[in-house]
Amino acid sequence: MFESLQLTKNDIVEKLNQGIRSFQHTFFVRGCYDKLNLDGVNFWGSNFRGALLDYSSFIKANLERIHCNYVRARDVNFLKAKLDSARMWMASFIGCNFSKALMRCVWAIEANFSGSNFRDADLSGSNLAGVNFSGTDLTDTNLSNTDLTSAVFKGAKLCRTILNGAQLFSADFRGVAEFSDVRIDHKTCYVKSKWDVGMENSLIAGVRSV
Repeated sequence: MFESLQLTKNDIVEKLNQGIRSFQHTFFVRGCYDKLNLDGVNFWGSNFRGALLDYSSFIKANLERIHCNYVRARDVNFLKAKLDSARMWMASFIGCNFSKALMRCVWAIEANFSGSNFRDADLSGSNLAGVNFSGTDLTDTNLSNTDLTSAVFKGAKLCRTILNGAQLFSADFRGVAEFSDVRIDHKTCYVKSKWDVGMENSLIAGVRSV
């Protein structure tokens, strides 16, 4: 474990080659860490603020409690990664794979997740106010008890998505690609949410309350 250290991309490659798989509480602030295979690596509590992570892979990596505000990441693979309690304010994760990832209690205010895959991911209890979910796949995604105030879902696929207890105040669902068998309950709030003309009644009527 390397506490409170700032590591470069070359440092990481060297340590991985030495068999080191844990970088807890490590600083990667504003660094360039693109095209790295970091599958299964432990980054618990590390700071990636402002870092560039394009085309890297974090399959089954431990990213719990990481700080990645303002991160830029394109086509990154987070399949089955643990990102519980991560900080992602105004981060950009475009076209990334978060399928089956654990992202409970994440703070991702105004983050851009456009074009990303969240199939079977768990984002329950997260603050996702102002998030851009345009073109995302939210099939079987758990968004229960999340704050989705003013979130944008244009072109998103919501199929069997769980929105129990979610706050959808002013969320924009205009132009969704699919909205079927979505779960809500009496605590789900969609006051002032936005829909395509003529779609709101049919969409809400098709929601399955549980």
